[in-house]
Amino acid sequence: SARLRGPGAGAARRVAACADARAANPFESVLRAHCAQVPGLRLIPQLQIADTGIFNVVDLGDPRLALVLEAEGFEHHGSRSGLRRDCRRQTELAVLGYSVLRFSWEDVMLEPAWVIWALTSWLATRSGMPVAEPPARHT
Repeated sequence: SARLRGPGAGAARRVAACADARAANPFESVLRAHCAQVPGLRLIPQLQIADTGIFNVVDLGDPRLALVLEAEGFEHHGSRSGLRRDCRRQTELAVLGYSVLRFSWEDVMLEPAWVIWALTSWLATRSGMPVAEPPARHT
């Protein structure tokens, strides 16, 4: 990746540096690259979260902060059973004390400033700090 040149080369190098064999797909690696720009996060790809009768594997998780990030593609949510599975999963994670932030493909790929704002704002609210205004949307 050090040999990459031209427009987008810096972003491509950031994503390559955050690539991890544990990630389920490149989309998750792009989300993780955005997260790497937010101080204080230590995200683990495909984190397993378990408790009595509950077991979930999340796209990215920081157990210290009880934070889960999901990279959400449309194809996984297009059925009644998919919706039920997602609702139940998010509720179980909330029962265990986790905050779940879900990011669409469009936001991760086209609106990285908004993703970074959301993560920074989540951390700010935990610290009692004010939340900055979100960046202007492009879509």
